[in-house]
Amino acid sequence: MMKIMFVDDCETHFNTKCLYGVLGVEKTCTNSELKKAYYKQSMRWHPDKSSLEQENKELYTIKFQILNKTYTILSDKEKRAIYDETGKIADENEETTQEEMMEAWRKVFKKVTKEDIDNYMREFEGSAEQKRELIEKYEEFDGDFEKIQEYVLGENLKEILDELIANGELKATKKYKSSTSLKKQKSRKLRAEKEAEEAEKVLREMEASSSSSLESMILARNAKRGAQMDSFFDSLAEKYAPKKSKKK
Repeated sequence: MMKIMFVDDCETHFNTKCLYGVLGVEKTCTNSELKKAYYKQSMRWHPDKSSLEQENKELYTIKFQILNKTYTILSDKEKRAIYDETGKIADENEETTQEEMMEAWRKVFKKVTKEDIDNYMREFEGSAEQKRELIEKYEEFDGDFEKIQEYVLGENLKEILDELIANGELKATKKYKSSTSLKKQKSRKLRAEKEAEEAEKVLREMEASSSSSLESMILARNAKRGAQMDSFFDSLAEKYAPKKSKKK
């Protein structure tokens, strides 16, 4: 059974001694922002991704455990207060097994169905949020469509960008023109078809085993999409993470 020590690996694997830095949030973040950041990071480093080689799986497991421990500390009001005030970590030397961390992760994020995810995608397509993300990434990557697709979800991204350029909201860049050439589009289409086949295969296997956890569904969709899932994780974590009941 794999066991790791949290304090020894935090800086090694995330290049920071700050717990907030591990999750990529500010010290002033809200509980909701903390949970969303934890979800995004934990999905990125989830050890159950089927495509991982054994060496990478071990690395992902370590990072996943570190994230789990970090969230456990910062989501606890008293432990977070102690850390903020003194910089000390409660139960710093406590060991965590892989089984324990997976159980803790599943307690934070409830089960949802494939239909829940598909419904979200239908709402996202053509929304103001999708447009905002497109503009942001277009400007960040100087119109490089290959990179934009990695970060923004949607089947109609080029059509939206062409419209934004036509009405003057964006300026056509050299990178955009070259990355949306017919040759590039054909290459992307072939790659997308292959990835879609792989994703559908995973989904069929999950359905056959009656699996409906958010964890499994996202991993399958991630096989089809990639880094663009970040914004999707944000929204799903916000929508499906169980809310703590208010104490009377």
